[in-house]
Amino acid sequence: MKSFFIFAFWLALSTQVNSHEIPSAITLASTQWCPYACEHQPDQPGIIHEYLTQVLQDKGIDLKVEFNPWHESVDRANSGQVHGLLTAIPEEAPSLLFTQTPTADYQVCFIAKSDSKWLYKGNDTLASINLGSIEGYGYGSEIDEFINEHANAPNMKILKEGGIAQLNEMLFNNEIDTYLDDSLVVLWLLKDSNIKVKLAGCLKRNPFYIAINPDLPWAKDFIKMMDESLKENINLHRLSTIKQTYR
Repeated sequence: MKSFFIFAFWLALSTQVNSHEIPSAITLASTQWCPYACEHQPDQPGIIHEYLTQVLQDKGIDLKVEFNPWHESVDRANSGQVHGLLTAIPEEAPSLLFTQTPTADYQVCFIAKSDSKWLYKGNDTLASINLGSIEGYGYGSEIDEFINEHANAPNMKILKEGGIAQLNEMLFNNEIDTYLDDSLVVLWLLKDSNIKVKLAGCLKRNPFYIAINPDLPWAKDFIKMMDESLKENINLHRLSTIKQTYR
């Protein structure tokens, strides 16, 4: 019996030493990626912005989302200027610590003008067109590899600044033939517009996650907490409900 109490005391002490208190406020960086994360839209801050704000509020944690160009958000998370990234995949920020439970998923498509005859049928069909993309975005391993291998090719237009609105402008100025982005993001951007585009082929759906700077003493505790929370039925229902308000 004595040895049992000694073991229990040691276990409790070990847990205290190895666990760190998660702060009551955290800052995660993002980019303008509406309807997932929307800058300057307090009434509709974005599906994931709203969702994670509510999930963290249940834990007594306030969430602040900082908006930057995507590559800058990744740099700020890597350097510890913010705690992490609101939405990311491991290929975009491999040095960060990721949740194992996805927050949600997305689907990258090739966006073209509605009268375009071009369709994506594999990377071989990209050789003859001008393709627009954003530096540092994770579109999917097969496309990411293609972009990296052909980054200096004249038909590759990779934006370091700006986002989907600029890509759309380039499309209608005939600077590019198609660009890559999430289908929901494109439809949201153009929902009140007369601009007509089409999805000229889509990649498989991919999950995205929360990412945290691993140098934070509470990083592993936060990841464990979020992995558990994001699996809970109450939160899955909450996410589904929020999504309905962005249609």
